[in-house]
Amino acid sequence: MLKQTQSQKQLQKLIPQIIQKQNLLAIPTIALEQMVKQELEMNPFLEESDELLEDQTLDEESPVETETEKEEAAGEEPVEKTSKEDEEFDTDDFVDSEFEGYKASEDTSVKERVNYENMWSSKVTLKDNLLTQLHLSELSEREMFIGEELIWSLDDEGYFRDDPEEIAADLEKQKSESGYPGETFTTEEILKVLKVIQTFEPVGIASRNLSECLIAQLEDLELDEPLKRKCIDILNNNFEEFRLKNYEKLMKEYGISIETVNRIFEVISKLNPKPGYLLDTSDNIYIYPDILVYKENEEYKVELNDRSVPSLRLNEMYSGLVKVQDKKAKEFIKTNFERAKWFLESLRSRKETLMKVMYAILIRQREFFDLKGKNLKPMLEKEVAEDISMDISTVSRTVRGKYVQTDFGIFELKHFFSYHLKTDMGDDISTKEVRNRIAELIQGENANSPLTDDELTTELNKVGYKIARRTVAKYRESLKIPVARLRRKL
Repeated sequence: MLKQTQSQKQLQKLIPQIIQKQNLLAIPTIALEQMVKQELEMNPFLEESDELLEDQTLDEESPVETETEKEEAAGEEPVEKTSKEDEEFDTDDFVDSEFEGYKASEDTSVKERVNYENMWSSKVTLKDNLLTQLHLSELSEREMFIGEELIWSLDDEGYFRDDPEEIAADLEKQKSESGYPGETFTTEEILKVLKVIQTFEPVGIASRNLSECLIAQLEDLELDEPLKRKCIDILNNNFEEFRLKNYEKLMKEYGISIETVNRIFEVISKLNPKPGYLLDTSDNIYIYPDILVYKENEEYKVELNDRSVPSLRLNEMYSGLVKVQDKKAKEFIKTNFERAKWFLESLRSRKETLMKVMYAILIRQREFFDLKGKNLKPMLEKEVAEDISMDISTVSRTVRGKYVQTDFGIFELKHFFSYHLKTDMGDDISTKEVRNRIAELIQGENANSPLTDDELTTELNKVGYKIARRTVAKYRESLKIPVARLRRKL
């Protein structure tokens, strides 16, 4: 039998404008510039404007809508207006969306859209660099096959830590798909190819351990020969004493003076212990500040650093297209016009949110700006969210990956957020201020007798910071500062 029933269920509906605003808010200004230029190329209803974004209006008086009203008055069929129901889509609609940020009708004229999330991820990796050197070498095809496997087995730091027998076993599994199905790969052959890879750039790559890596760099270094031999001997025979900075034992065993020991440590400490990071660190994108904060007449001003981002407005040249009778053309006009409006509104919303968040940070951290980077107060994202009446997720998305330029340095917006500790006086102090104090104490310590974690705790307690030794050790490690015995110098 057929019957009617009522049921309740929850469906997640995402308004396209919200999706677009969230995506634009999350990206830094340097990526926004590329995104705006790409949208400008794809959407005929957008054009560059010499006016500032805030001077543009998106109301019923826009040229296209005015023409639509004229069209209705003339009795012609108007372009369909999007209803509220049409503006909402299920979450699944956005998963495979061709257009980044919101879902609209399919545009068959554009087959591919740019993935803005991956816009800055393409770069030459260490393994790409090594594979290029491998194929430019004079090795045979068989040896290159082994070399490729060795290169792909290197860890992020550039070391070869696998067992040659394991590499041989992996090659045995892969040889059926290569040109060597009936051949056997030996560990001797693998080690021979490994030695060739160890001659590649950067120097020290594919080393088996730290000692081997440092020795390879020393051999390549232009240095006084007796001093070079002494450095290599110590790394070969007394690496543990060197690592633990046992100066006295090295002086006694090699019959050398304090000056020579210090010179040996100075030379070795300038070598690169992680050659695998050399290429990646040199390929990082230059920090581009999103916001500028400066003082003018004793008052702080906040300005978006978006001068390189083209200003957009709705294109008046296409307003006459609303009179076309073709159904597909009308659908194209409606889709792109809505896109253009959403995009401009999202840009404006992004600017307003960034300004609100920065002003809220400035008000709460006024002392930090007055004292040129000192006395950072504890502050949470939820506190800023309450100040500007926004959701905490919006604030989190706003500060992620964004930078502010001041007259005393460039800071990531997340730098201003931290938890707090209580002082003896009952005041709250930022955990970042405690870290800065630890760094200052270590910087001013006696190099011959560095401060231990217990001594650092005592010094912090003297100035009223109630903190445990275990916490001090954790903060010291987060600053990448070694323990006292490894900081010792003669």
